Amino acid sequence: MVEGFDPPAVVWGAGHRGVDLAVAAGSPVRAAGAGEVAFAGMVAGRPVISIDHADGIRTTYEPVAPSVAAGDAVGAGQVIGTLLPGHRSDGVDALHWGARTARKSYINPLRLLRPPVIRLKPAAPTGAIRADRCHPHPPVPSAPTGAGRTPHSAEIAPLRAARTCRWAPPRARPQARGKACS
Repeated sequence: MVEGFDPPAVVWGAGHRGVDLAVAAGSPVRAAGAGEVAFAGMVAGRPVISIDHADGIRTTYEPVAPSVAAGDAVGAGQVIGTLLPGHRSDGVDALHWGARTARKSYINPLRLLRPPVIRLKPAAPTGAIRADRCHPHPPVPSAPTGAGRTPHSAEIAPLRAARTCRWAPPRARPQARGKACS
């Protein structure tokens, strides 16, 4: 990668709305995914190809001499054109690859290369004591606290310790709806 994704702070601001990938001029350029060619032509003097994908993402490729036309169906990995030189001012041959989800909502196209990994972490191990998941703590006797005085944590601790909760996942104890207090 020659230059990474650097979205602008505001929609109309300067930024890099895609990535520049180091590729030799004359190399074949392939579609990132299956879709329909939305545009293949010149934009501001540069040859651009845009592909609309079924998930609502539009990918763009620049500077590419197209071998496809607007309306063509393309498959993932299908050659859509040939990379031309001249995208970067530093002389390095590179493919500018962009992606957007709406007219002005650009995303990092590198996110399209592999699906996101979602990891769920348990709130507590099965059987762990989770007082915060139980019923409210028992009332603190008013005699030791006095009128208008907030009970000190040392006065409440023995009362809280007397009531324990065991949290279990819903599948383990469906009749208890995931909670059981004793």
